[in-house]
Order: sequence, then C-alpha cells, then structure tokens
Amino acid sequence: MRHVLARGLRAVARRLLPPPRRDLRAQIVHADARASTFFQAIEYVNFEAVEGDILECGVFGGLSLSLLAHGATFDPKGMTRRIVGVDTFTGLPPSEESHARWEAGDCASIHGWHPLHKPGTPVTADLTRALFAECRLEPPVLYEGRFDAVFPRIVPDPHRAIALLHVDCDLYESTRDVLEGVAPALQDGTLILFDDWFHYKGHPGRGEARAFHEFLAAHPEWQAVHWRSYATFCNAFILVRR
Repeated sequence: MRHVLARGLRAVARRLLPPPRRDLRAQIVHADARASTFFQAIEYVNFEAVEGDILECGVFGGLSLSLLAHGATFDPKGMTRRIVGVDTFTGLPPSEESHARWEAGDCASIHGWHPLHKPGTPVTADLTRALFAECRLEPPVLYEGRFDAVFPRIVPDPHRAIALLHVDCDLYESTRDVLEGVAPALQDGTLILFDDWFHYKGHPGRGEARAFHEFLAAHPEWQAVHWRSYATFCNAFILVRR
C-alpha cells in the first residue's frame, strides 16, 4: 500500500511541477550535420590564434549562428571574439542564375525544423536573438540589410579582423558582395565555410564556387588551401597570404 501511495504522490507531483526545460543546444547540435565541423573550425582558429570575429552571412533562423556561438564558448586562447550575423531577413534577392530550388523571396520564413518556431514563421533578427536567449548564449551582433550596403559601414570598423567566415548566401551575387565586403578584414589563416558550394549540381562556374574563384583571381595576395568538404553541400578553405 505504501508503494502504491508513493507512486500516486509522485504522479501528482509530476503534474504540478513544470516540465524540465528542454536542452535546446543539444537539440540543435543533434539535428545539424554541420555541427562537428563548426566546432572543429573554431578549434582550428583558436589553436592557430587566428585573430578576429566569427561572422555569418545569411542568418535565416539563427540555427547555424547559434552553433557557432556554442562552439565559441570553447577556450579562445585568450582572444575575444564577437558572434556577428548579417542578413536582410527578407528572403533571397533575385539572381542571374536559375536554381533548381530557390527563387527570389524564398527563405523569408522558417522552412523545415526549428526548435522554437513552426514552418511559415517570418524570419526576423529578433527571432535569432530569442533563440540565443533560450540557448543561454550571449546576444549576437546582428546587422540588417544587403551585404553591399552593410559591409562598407562595419568593415574595417568596428570589425577589423575576421577569423571564421560562414557564407550561407546560396547565390553568386550575394557571395560576391560578401567576399568583396569582408576583404579588408581577412587574416592569414581565416577559415571560410561555404554552406552551398555544391549547389547548381556542383558546377564550379556558378553560385558560391564562381564567386570565390573570381575573388581569388581579383586578389592574388591570397591563396586558398582546401580544408574539408562536409554535410551535403558544404566546402571549406583556409586563406593563406602569399
């Protein structure tokens, strides 16, 4: 009888007490195939003492930026890094290159899995800030606007150096504007993660790959060392000053 009573009391207590808080960080890490690469990328820039901030271009719902922020909580080797995101939060712009999936205006709302919001929820900077707060992460530095309009205002002041650049722009034009915009802040050893490198069926003359090849041709002071390919569409390079 005592055991039955004890079980009954525990059941009542479970109904009265609030449910345990979800570990959002663990959920995001588990759900994202890029997570281990992000963490190892930050380990690389920390170990090699590559100065500068962690910058993402194309924030969308904030999931990848939160992963980068989570990774940045690891030992920074005495360096201070800001977690920075740039996005219009209004969806993809038009492009001269047609894509099998994306059209102008796509990515203006959540699609697929998000731990806090249902598909169709509009993407905003505040949505990303709320995700960081729920994950108990320091607030990110977010800039709203087109890349070609934002970067002249923030590079090289206040962002004089970039250690890790995550390019999640999907499109050639956007990637081109990002690379030209951040050029003054690139460092010897800057790691660039391209999220959509193998879009356009892997064509090297389209999308992010085209923009990076053109950037290297226009900036002979840099050579790119392949670091790794990861997840489904992603590719990464280390910039080395000649």
